[in-house]
Amino acid sequence: MEFELWSKIIKVNLRYNFLPHLITAFIIVLLAPVVFETDSLDAKLSAQPLEMFLCLAGAVLFTPIFLPEQDENIRDLIRSKRTNHLAVCALRVAYSAAALAAIVGGFTLFMRACESAVSLEHFFGAFASALFLGVLGLVGAGISGNVTVGYMTTMVYYIVNFTLKGKLGNFYLFSMSTGEGGGKLFLYAVSLVLIAIVFAWKRGREI
Repeated sequence: MEFELWSKIIKVNLRYNFLPHLITAFIIVLLAPVVFETDSLDAKLSAQPLEMFLCLAGAVLFTPIFLPEQDENIRDLIRSKRTNHLAVCALRVAYSAAALAAIVGGFTLFMRACESAVSLEHFFGAFASALFLGVLGLVGAGISGNVTVGYMTTMVYYIVNFTLKGKLGNFYLFSMSTGEGGGKLFLYAVSLVLIAIVFAWKRGREI
């Protein structure tokens, strides 16, 4: 019975909540070769489309995690069920992360096929940047209760990375594009901490 319940939850969430955002993320991927050169690039130049453009896919996938509950009627309905809605939100985080990894991995392989000098470091680095940007949107939307605030958070921080890159330290999203590549493990760690914080915030608001 529990398996059937969660299977139904997953199907509904994937179809009605996740699919539109996944399609948007794929559009970003399709635009990347249009905006950036992808053929026969060295390691430094190869990082640019991965870090500077695909990170937007992270914002698209993670920012709307709490979107369905933004509607008060839906929120009250979900809370009336025996399934913890934060557990459902955690499930959304999990499949969003899996989809983002697949997108970044697929584009990395595409660039490799285009004879660009990409490696696992490019994949993990680009995924870290996309995850962190997306989690910032998740936190902004989760704490404010408004997904628009989440998207604004990601866009402001994205722009800041172009204007204050020398002052962001380990928080800089495009470090591989400068030839340094540092701070990615830091971004992974901070992303996990921020996810824990926003879920704790949500749980505290319900008590």
